[in-house]
Amino acid sequence: MKHKISIFIITYNEARIISKCLEKLQTFDEIIVVDSGSTDATVSICESFGAKVISNKFENFGLQKQFALEQTTHNWVLSLDADEVLSDALISEIHNINHQENIKAYTIPRTHVFLNKVFKNGSESKRPILRLFDKNFGKFTPNKVHETIEINGTIGKLQQEMLHYTVFDINTAIQKQIKYALLSGELLHEKKKKSNALKIIIKFPFDFIRYYIFQRNFLNGYQGYTWSMFAAFSNYLKYAKLKELSDNNS
Repeated sequence: MKHKISIFIITYNEARIISKCLEKLQTFDEIIVVDSGSTDATVSICESFGAKVISNKFENFGLQKQFALEQTTHNWVLSLDADEVLSDALISEIHNINHQENIKAYTIPRTHVFLNKVFKNGSESKRPILRLFDKNFGKFTPNKVHETIEINGTIGKLQQEMLHYTVFDINTAIQKQIKYALLSGELLHEKKKKSNALKIIIKFPFDFIRYYIFQRNFLNGYQGYTWSMFAAFSNYLKYAKLKELSDNNS
């Protein structure tokens, strides 16, 4: 039995990438975009693709995505970020799912695209991520960052991939890494986690080796090296921020 599917996306100043995402969604039954005050052409671009755009003040990622989920009409929903693009093969696979009654959600393989390089190797290549689900059995955690979908039921796996166009230039990469790292540090602090100077000192080199060597990002060329550096530095910032917050409250 086939189900109608609602797509929902949260946006803020996504004019550079949103068209690439939306042009792949025209065969779906509904596109909901929740925008948090974009000052570029994001809203007009979304409307030109037939999306229903709703304005909502941004508090954090988990709450904003849950709000977007609640605006959808159909039970089966697909959560996308503005920089994620479905492959034609994945679209066909989604439309032809033979739904089993016990399966309430599906993971989708997601492949990293960094500085215009599609990562064919490493842990970010075809990494399964839960995005398609029956909203009667799923909801978002209210995390300020790194929100997840909690599912009450069995989770299936789709085989075809989507592409995640993370950044196109170094400036954007730096800004995103700093933003998410600081938010992640705040989230860890709220969860009563702790950090210390020794952990912070050894974390960067250890994480770089883990990403670049053990996760085989050296096979992704210059972009794989650069991403490994950024990812390791992001983890360093996260725990440095956690230590700062812990020290300030001690």
